[in-house]
Amino acid sequence: MKQTTFYRLGLSLVLTVTACVSSAEAKHVDDVVILKNGDRLTGEIKGLQRGELKFKASYMAEAVRLDWARVERLESKSTFLVYLIDGTLFTNSVQLRPANTAEADNFAIGGDQKAVRVKQMDVLRITPVETGFWRQLEGSVDLGFGFTSGNDQYQTELVATATYRRGDDSLTGSLDAAFSGQTKGESSARREFVLDYRKQLSPKWYSGGIFGLLSSDQQSLDLRTTVGGILGRNIRQTERTRFSVFGGVAATREKYFATVGTPRATNADGIAGLDFATFRFTTTDITSRFSMFPSLTTPGRMRMQFNSDMRIKIASDLYWGFHVYENFDSKPPVRADKNDLGISASVGWKF
Repeated sequence: MKQTTFYRLGLSLVLTVTACVSSAEAKHVDDVVILKNGDRLTGEIKGLQRGELKFKASYMAEAVRLDWARVERLESKSTFLVYLIDGTLFTNSVQLRPANTAEADNFAIGGDQKAVRVKQMDVLRITPVETGFWRQLEGSVDLGFGFTSGNDQYQTELVATATYRRGDDSLTGSLDAAFSGQTKGESSARREFVLDYRKQLSPKWYSGGIFGLLSSDQQSLDLRTTVGGILGRNIRQTERTRFSVFGGVAATREKYFATVGTPRATNADGIAGLDFATFRFTTTDITSRFSMFPSLTTPGRMRMQFNSDMRIKIASDLYWGFHVYENFDSKPPVRADKNDLGISASVGWKF
């Protein structure tokens, strides 16, 4: 696959992020948030995720992220999508009142007598429903660069993700492009683009589909195209930690470099994997995915993929990022490396 195709995919993701920021227009609202230390804020609730309540007042240049556990009171007449830790979804206005005990159901979804009441920490996510497409995007962009003067060796990596959620549906696009080499020597590149669709079927179960493109000089892989469907189950889901497992089937089309052989093969694979994420307010976020692809057409062949990101907050939405990826193929169909491993450090921005 030509490198320009991946460049275009990366550029599209970056432009999407830029449009997300530039197209967001402020609106006059009177949402009220009161913290446990007595601070009172009036403005617009942007949403809640990862234990952080995003809030924007008219006098703020940028939205602030508040620790959800330190919010004492909240009032809003706007309509939100409210996701609970058990997977239940509501659409209504929200209110939070002080509670006498930590076990009290102090969070009200809806403002009438039929309001649903739950515990504050049972609320996993709050998303405004009246905002447009761009403002519902969330994600991150990471850029890393390294250079060694002794042998003129360089390494760059771009990692970008963007997620769009609407009700029970979510779509995530991600790009991971890494380049390394020497100014007067050989260079190596790895490019991966993935689209991941999820639909929540019940509080515990979800279904989805994956589409992936992978090119790796290390494994002599010109292009691997993967299309598949999955069924998953949420094992643990709180405001700080999420863990789920999934399985399914996929069709894979592979093309390797002519220097190691020219097979073009379509394969059928099983899928088994897990997702893990943990979040700590103002400190560290870790997200990981491990996937196995046992071949259904080549007995004994097993492919494995692992991606993990750790982010340490610097200030506001900026952070230090550490990215690890690994691709393993137990039986490559040509003379090629079985393993492709990379580790990088970067500076990132989340939105």
